[in-house]
Amino acid sequence: MTKEQLVLEILNQLQEGILAVDEREDIIFFNNSACGILGVEKDAVLYKNVVDTIPNTRLHIILRTGVSELDRLQNLGNKVIITSRFPIRNEENEIVASVAVFRDVTTVQKLAEEVTNLREIEAMLTSVIDSTTDAISVADEEGRIVMVNRAYTKITGLTPREVIGKPATIDIAEGESLHIKCAREKKPILNVKMQVGQNKKDVIASVTPIFVKNDFKGSVGVIHDISEIQNLLNELEATKRLLKKEKARHTFNDIVAVSSTMQNVIKQAQKAAETKVNILIQGEVGVGKEVLAQAIHNSSERSSKPYVKINLGLVMPDKQEDFLFGERSYFVKADGGTLFIENIQSATPFVQSKILKYLKDNEFDSQYYDYKPDVRLIFSSPDDLKTLSSIGKFSSEIYYKISVVTINIPPLRERKEDIPALAKQILHALNQKYGRIIYDFTEDSLSKLLNYSWLGNIRELENLIDRAILNLGPADRIITSSHIPDIVESNERSTGNIKELLDEYEKKIIIEMLEVCHGNKTEAAKRLGLTVRNLYYKLDRYGIKS
Repeated sequence: MTKEQLVLEILNQLQEGILAVDEREDIIFFNNSACGILGVEKDAVLYKNVVDTIPNTRLHIILRTGVSELDRLQNLGNKVIITSRFPIRNEENEIVASVAVFRDVTTVQKLAEEVTNLREIEAMLTSVIDSTTDAISVADEEGRIVMVNRAYTKITGLTPREVIGKPATIDIAEGESLHIKCAREKKPILNVKMQVGQNKKDVIASVTPIFVKNDFKGSVGVIHDISEIQNLLNELEATKRLLKKEKARHTFNDIVAVSSTMQNVIKQAQKAAETKVNILIQGEVGVGKEVLAQAIHNSSERSSKPYVKINLGLVMPDKQEDFLFGERSYFVKADGGTLFIENIQSATPFVQSKILKYLKDNEFDSQYYDYKPDVRLIFSSPDDLKTLSSIGKFSSEIYYKISVVTINIPPLRERKEDIPALAKQILHALNQKYGRIIYDFTEDSLSKLLNYSWLGNIRELENLIDRAILNLGPADRIITSSHIPDIVESNERSTGNIKELLDEYEKKIIIEMLEVCHGNKTEAAKRLGLTVRNLYYKLDRYGIKS
């Protein structure tokens, strides 16, 4: 076989069609692939004029212009080809021929169109899924999250960035992951009540398996938020009973303890929870005394029993006895469980004496009941009760009775290592509250938070992050220092006792929140974590006109 024959044989074996014409526009080469692509016999076209033989050819134009045409799409009836055409020149640079090299891309183009259609369908489905009020999550065959919608973030407080690629247990606060159970059992799981997100939102969830050609490929979960309905039912029940029974929602897992001081607080509280002893929790306003009290209750043997709280700082002195020992007694309502008495320093001397009798003589002094309720007491105070008792402002007898186990929660300014994690926890809760998708804080915003003394502690931090979110635009996903309101230390804080300073700060926060809410007291009370009645009490106490 000569070299020329070898080259011709190679060209005939190529998948690409090759068509060559001479300077007279006659076809001088036509390989086997060209025959198949164009659907003609080689003998029928060789040495024939290309214009008369091949539809839509442009090789005669290449002969005249000498300009190459590369990667051009061309329709041939029911086929689509991609072709490149170029001239062939001799040693004198004269055009002596032109060649077309082409490939059938009909299948490829159809696939491309299908992919485009699939992307359009995917975009449409994503829009539909995002428009639903129910949370939707999709997991793969191993139970890892691959997709969530906007309502999912609103309900759980978790953003797509935080959950996609993670095991489906990441959003579970109480209960088993239905995605993982579905991956194990390969069957639908319907209408399961559970709690999701850091705020332990009550939901009803259903998960359905996905099968493709009988192969399990994952599962789709739909989560219905029933917390609002549950809240309304709870409020209705509370009204019927005329006495609101609190629910201890927090556990030790909810308490941020990056700093060694808070870790020691947690260890001390966990040990105390295992005993039956009464507990005193001391710490400034806003440090999280009630959260710790709830965690202690939930970790104790009384966790299945009632948790009831009363804030003596918000109860008029002449009503304290009735609330604690009267016909609708908080003590009796907490029978078998835990009674959390906030601001015990505000108890009147008479009420202190009745509490002391309960602690000391194992007697329940009430004209309405002839038995002593079995109640574990947790007291709290922002003041140093030892100091108050030494100056006669608080009963020393009751102090020594309740201070056997005293837990002091440090102020936020003394445990700044906790601030980044606390800020993230608060952000999760506010994502749920406002239905936003806010991923994180920038380094400069965290620096701004770290460089402040936080006289109002965690409560002040919550308020500031809440206000920062109000400064975000609809498309903003990260909180920067520009979103955080300026927090300038006041020189006036250097005078006055701690109670006066805290009162001054609380007054400032209430005024600012009323401004943010445009004077709407109901909304302001909700954001401050107060009842409307308590807000009016504080407005009157601080002389705030609105």
